[in-house]
Amino acid sequence: MKRFLTPILVLLLAQGLAAISLENSIDQAIKNNKSLLVAAEEIAKADFQYKDVKGTLLPQLSLQGGYTLSTTRLPDSSIPGTFDVSSGLDSTPTDNESYLAGTMSGIVASMIPDKTQKEGSLAAQLKLEQVLFLGGKLINGIKAVDRYRSIQKLQYDLTREELIVSTTDLFYGCLLAEKLVKLQEEALQIANSHLQRVQLFNREGQVSEFDLLRAQLEVAKLQPQLLQAQNQYELALAAFQKHIGSIDPQDIPEGEFVLPETLEMTLEEALESGSSQRIELRLLDINTEIMKIRYNAEKGNYLPNVVLQGDYSLFTAADEYAIESKDFGTQYTIGIGIQIPLFTGFSNSSKKAYAKHAWQQTKIQEQDYHELIALEIRQAHQRLKNSLENYEVQAQNIRLAERSMELARLRYENQVGIQLEVFDAQVMLNGVKLQYFQSIYEVISSDRNFKKSIGYKL
Repeated sequence: MKRFLTPILVLLLAQGLAAISLENSIDQAIKNNKSLLVAAEEIAKADFQYKDVKGTLLPQLSLQGGYTLSTTRLPDSSIPGTFDVSSGLDSTPTDNESYLAGTMSGIVASMIPDKTQKEGSLAAQLKLEQVLFLGGKLINGIKAVDRYRSIQKLQYDLTREELIVSTTDLFYGCLLAEKLVKLQEEALQIANSHLQRVQLFNREGQVSEFDLLRAQLEVAKLQPQLLQAQNQYELALAAFQKHIGSIDPQDIPEGEFVLPETLEMTLEEALESGSSQRIELRLLDINTEIMKIRYNAEKGNYLPNVVLQGDYSLFTAADEYAIESKDFGTQYTIGIGIQIPLFTGFSNSSKKAYAKHAWQQTKIQEQDYHELIALEIRQAHQRLKNSLENYEVQAQNIRLAERSMELARLRYENQVGIQLEVFDAQVMLNGVKLQYFQSIYEVISSDRNFKKSIGYKL
């Protein structure tokens, strides 16, 4: 008996040391869930992508330039000898002839390069480019990126809602598995107590060997059931801790296993709420809008592209390394560029037709998903209704089983009934309790799924 009770005691002690509520479980799952963290990063990426595309509306400025120093050494063979025009004059040249000869010699000498040449140069250019008109493609692109940003935010909300539902199911699944362990433990205790009494009566000859064998078989049947219940609880607990990203193996769910506050809503009201609140439908609507924007952008391929361009250049050239103020020169240009597509081999027509069919396709898919959402709401509404009805039935069965247990005990105390009737009533009560707890779990799960199906904020 002890080897079956020890794991339960350990679990109960662990609950007292490191219990975690449903609210804390949801907070921890939101904090640690990898899919939700990835969705948050996608929002940040979409924000910066929107800013990147929107920035193309503003003027694009760029500055480029360079500073260069060069040294060139010429070979002797490339440098001609000195040239003197005055050597060819008469012995008694006039002053004008001497002047002209000296001038010609100076001009020729200036044309002969030095053996070592040094040069410094500086160049800088400021360039401006401003888009004036691109046939609507740029504006439509910005709209599409903005809509994509909205999709990422809604996708995050959808992932968060699904995470809350799954965390709730796993949390109450652990509580249900714990209830099953306790019920199996209680049933085994009752079976062992009954076996001890039957053994005593058998030694006194008051019961037959068949009754003793039946009591022994009941204990033997419950022992593996208790082991199985313990294993199911440990597996459910491990799945729960993995789901919330717990690093403490003693984080054990603890809370009231009671009915939630359900929404009193007709099917028509639920369908109306779902059609206006479901995140998936809003996502599909935005996706359809993006396809329409893409179609409008493709129609703009037939329109001209107009761009304003301008630049201002500053440059120098000096026959030495030092650059002085007199060495600078400037140049500037400004103009408008226009590009008009005349014939693209029917490429633009094909792109336009493709975008139109893609837009029509998303509208059909959106309508189909509306119908699927409506079906999901109907099923969730019916499941919640059935689970509530089943809970009422199980609550009535609990009262009947408790009354049967009370009557069996009174009959045995008044020596009208036998102890076996009390044992059977106890076994029946345990079985009804298990079905009762399962009905509560079904109501909790159905309620969460119904609220999610109508777009209720969890």
